[in-house]
Amino acid sequence: MAKPLISFDYAIKYLLKDKGDYEIVEGFISALFASEGYGPVKITALLDSESNKESKDLKSSIADLVVADEEGNNYIVEIDRAHTDMFLNKAVFNTSRLIVDNIGASQNYFQIKKVFHINLLYFPFKNANALLHHGKVIFHEIDKKHPLDVHLVDRRMHIYDAHNVFPEYFIVSIPLFDDVIKEEIHEWLYLMKHSEVKKGFKSPYMEKVSKRLDILKMSPKERKVYDTYIMDAMKKRDYIVSAEAKGLEKGRQEGMFDAAKNMLADNFDIEVIKKITGLSVDQIKSLRQ
Repeated sequence: MAKPLISFDYAIKYLLKDKGDYEIVEGFISALFASEGYGPVKITALLDSESNKESKDLKSSIADLVVADEEGNNYIVEIDRAHTDMFLNKAVFNTSRLIVDNIGASQNYFQIKKVFHINLLYFPFKNANALLHHGKVIFHEIDKKHPLDVHLVDRRMHIYDAHNVFPEYFIVSIPLFDDVIKEEIHEWLYLMKHSEVKKGFKSPYMEKVSKRLDILKMSPKERKVYDTYIMDAMKKRDYIVSAEAKGLEKGRQEGMFDAAKNMLADNFDIEVIKKITGLSVDQIKSLRQ
């Protein structure tokens, strides 16, 4: 709570309440897109990020936006946060939901906008050394190594590449950031990790970030809402960590029981089984019964 700036995942919703603050969110998205060669974008509309009716837990995306690039192409951008490694399953569900929710009954499939899903991870992505990951659908000819360019033509004779239909995913594992600033996106990552703007940052958005996201400049009502958000996020994180620890312990115990059963079947001595598995004599005898 002593950090000077608002947590960035909360700040996104905070900033989208005022069109004058859109440029900060646009700056973050554009910097992330630039890492994959995309041009800058501007926000043109906000979508209802809580349109899904199935479950409260599935409504927790930070923001769903429509953005436009400099060539006039429109895309949907979803920004989400995650505290558990089930985030990919949720990402697939949410991108599918966005496509369905934004195609009316009278529209055809050519109205589908490409979806970019941005996931902010507040835990180290397992088996990964890099903090940034990008994924998209690529077509290959069968038994060929090189990607296949598939060009499609809609009813208006507009030509576009097939890969511009399927969603793309950006994964940002914030704890893995090593605080080394090489590109503009690294300044945003430092902000997300430390809730702080360092002196000397070159991004044109950072000066406004440091002013708009200053906790001390929040009204008492805004501060109360923010403090509640932080406490809820900490509780959710602690719940997930506790649940994972319980799951691991349960799995370990079940593994020991299975091992003990196998050793009993092979007529191992009870004392030997006790030493190997850590189970008590009574537990082992109950298994044998």
